Amino acid sequence: MNRRTSAAVCLAASPLLVTLSHYLWPAHSEGTQTQQIHAAGAHPDAWTAATVVETVGWLLLLPALIAFWGHVRGRARVLIMVGVGLSVAGVFGYFGAGIMNLVTIDLGRRHRDAEMASLVHALKHDSALFWLLVAPLLLGTLALVLVFAGLSHAGWIGWWAPIGVLIALVASQALSGSENALLLTAAFAPMTAACLATARRLAAEATDSTPAQGRTPVHV
Repeated sequence: MNRRTSAAVCLAASPLLVTLSHYLWPAHSEGTQTQQIHAAGAHPDAWTAATVVETVGWLLLLPALIAFWGHVRGRARVLIMVGVGLSVAGVFGYFGAGIMNLVTIDLGRRHRDAEMASLVHALKHDSALFWLLVAPLLLGTLALVLVFAGLSHAGWIGWWAPIGVLIALVASQALSGSENALLLTAAFAPMTAACLATARRLAAEATDSTPAQGRTPVHV
């Protein structure tokens, strides 16, 4: 399995894992800060599973982003380079958010919900944390639209892909407070479709390039 094929597999798995995580979060995981802390402490296994699955899902975008950076040529390359650079920052933002979610479990186990909620509130409103974690996450997520716009411009995927990704990201953000897994799955579906279609194209590129790697160049 070459690097492009590996990247294609990771790209296909990424939205599927993010979608799966919607079904793993315990009740009240999207409630108030006090409810979230209590839910994390009361259901640490489910909270950990959902956090790890979601975080790994976003991290799996990295191999594909690197592949796009190195293999897409032409006028679309500028869009790809800008989009990939920002999206990589966003992926690491999700990694940081995953760590914060795991820390919430320890806070919940202290059984001092009010005090812990105040601490979390202070952290969420810390300017340094915002610029190091929240801002890259939000900007990097939106930059995925640029990546898919570049791929569409390069002919890798149809014009519908960047539009679908934008719709999925906006809809998912609008429904971020919902605990309805089916609704969240439907909101994220355009992103899933775009990733699966692009993964198929990336795998095809890998297959087309494989025979050439084993042949001796012929000079005419």
